[in-house]
Amino acid sequence: MQGFLVGGLYALVALGFVLIFKSSRVLNLAYGEMIAILSYFLIFLLDSLEFPLGLAIFLMFVAGAGLGFLVERSFIRPLVGQPFLALLMMTLMLMFLFQGIIALWKGGASYAYPFAPRGMIEFWGVSVLPGALWAFVAAIVIFLLLAFVFRYTKIGLAMRVVAADHAVSQSLGIKVKRIFSLSWVISGVFAAICGILAGLVWMVTRDMGLIGMGKGLVVVLLGGMNSIPGALVGGLILGLTESLGGYYRPELREIIPWLLMLLILIIRPWGMFGERRIERI
Repeated sequence: MQGFLVGGLYALVALGFVLIFKSSRVLNLAYGEMIAILSYFLIFLLDSLEFPLGLAIFLMFVAGAGLGFLVERSFIRPLVGQPFLALLMMTLMLMFLFQGIIALWKGGASYAYPFAPRGMIEFWGVSVLPGALWAFVAAIVIFLLLAFVFRYTKIGLAMRVVAADHAVSQSLGIKVKRIFSLSWVISGVFAAICGILAGLVWMVTRDMGLIGMGKGLVVVLLGGMNSIPGALVGGLILGLTESLGGYYRPELREIIPWLLMLLILIIRPWGMFGERRIERI
């Protein structure tokens, strides 16, 4: 049960990767560090500035949206039309940049959120971490909300068209660059949500970004790089396999994600729900 619930958090992390890749075909390797830097920002608001919890969380969401917008406008948009490797290297450099900012700002300090609940709670007769339960509930609510937005709203339909074909989108009058920016803004807000939930499940540490990137990449490869339902299913599978492997031998918890990544790349590299692309010469 614990692994199943934590899988909801993995799914949310993967969702940030999927949204960006669907709209702009960019694999954002800096997404884990965006989660980490926003988590430290929330700690700064609560501990150093002593802001009320509600205001601090609101400002964290604003900062996440602003960070996503800044990254897209300043670092990604100038490379539009360049090879995929150039964009990948840019996000990799941003990952190292954010790591350096965190190191200069907070050093190696680790923090626990002051509002984090203590102890365990009973859920269906099983003791689980409250943060894991919140992460699972948030994942289900957000995925249902996204399903509604993509199905029934104008902006959601526009994002689906852009994800399918940029040229067709422009011919239909859709502002593709505006959709790019919106996708990065939404991804930044999701990074803030993941930062809160990850801090509840674990702690706010310098390794949070690397953990987020590693788990997120495994999930998106498992579910499919451009599949939102795949992010949810892949996150739950990863959470379950990690928990079961760690039950039999704790060391297995560390290598199971990478074993899953290797297997999915060998057996089904486009993922369970991904789009299989066949290129003919």
